[in-house]
Amino acid sequence: MIPIGTDQDAKRRPVATMAIVLVTAVAHLAALAAGRASDDATVELVMRWGLSRTAFEWWQPVTYLFMHDPGSPWHLVGNMIFLWTFGSAVEGRMRRPGFVLFYLSGGAVAGVVQIALSPAPVIGASGAVSAVAGAFIVLYPRARVSVLLLLSVVSVPAMLLVALYFALDLLGALGAGRGGIGHAAHLAGTVFGIAVTLGLLWAGAVRRTDMDLLFLLKQWSRRREMRRALDGAKAGPWVPRGADAATRVAAPGAAAAAEPPSAASIARAAMRLAEAARDAYVRGEWAAAADGFARAVQAAPDAPGADESRLMIALIHVRKLPDPAKARAALDALGRGLPEALRPLADALRAELAA
Repeated sequence: MIPIGTDQDAKRRPVATMAIVLVTAVAHLAALAAGRASDDATVELVMRWGLSRTAFEWWQPVTYLFMHDPGSPWHLVGNMIFLWTFGSAVEGRMRRPGFVLFYLSGGAVAGVVQIALSPAPVIGASGAVSAVAGAFIVLYPRARVSVLLLLSVVSVPAMLLVALYFALDLLGALGAGRGGIGHAAHLAGTVFGIAVTLGLLWAGAVRRTDMDLLFLLKQWSRRREMRRALDGAKAGPWVPRGADAATRVAAPGAAAAAEPPSAASIARAAMRLAEAARDAYVRGEWAAAADGFARAVQAAPDAPGADESRLMIALIHVRKLPDPAKARAALDALGRGLPEALRPLADALRAELAA
């Protein structure tokens, strides 16, 4: 499967990505020209500018990224297609200098791991490209990738595509794949990309969004804790979402039940309404999401998570369906229940409203 694009448009022209592709192509052509003299010249180029355990030089962890197999253009073309597909969006989040440093660092770490496990020299940008792919699924975990498959274009989740290649490289590293491929470099690059990007998000060096992997993990953790608190330790994502309590609180005009719902059942219903609203948000159904969050707040205005629902209402009415009055009302209603990690987002929304 060859990726040819994603649903994440670059916010600005990916100058750094284009520069890396251009420099890599020029370096490859220069190596081809220099190696035409003889096979010995090609070997000398690989040993000098590739990454080698036996003839290691300090510059090799960087220069090996710009050398590719002189016997086949597909080594270079494949790496550059992957880089262009994932790199454009990642560069937009990391900014140009940060992206270049990330690319070179990821490639260097991947190459060093490869030669630590294998004595053979290594060339090619695969390790750095794997790091970029790892960064992409951290920054855009719900993104989809258009891939060429059997002469047709299909859309697949980016997380699934990267996981598939990771599994193939893992099998290759264990001896199940064909030789001549730096499986360890690919694995190390992907792990580097995921770990470093998570760290950059956590430290605030890369701008956070409401859809990156760190945010989704925190949301999942908070929902799990809420389920435990309300439903007991056995609660989990596989527990059916009963509609009875949600219907009762969602329809204030309905006839009253024989017994009034307990505070815990109301809180559970509000939580289900908020979860359904999150699902609508992920699908891009902004109006339905805003309505769902509003119903969750109306059902249980003081329940855990109510302030998160208010924040989502503000987010939608600032960035998706602009309605300053509703956004301002939701932000003004925020209380102490908003997690500390989400307060910067609330401040950013207030600033956008004031702009």
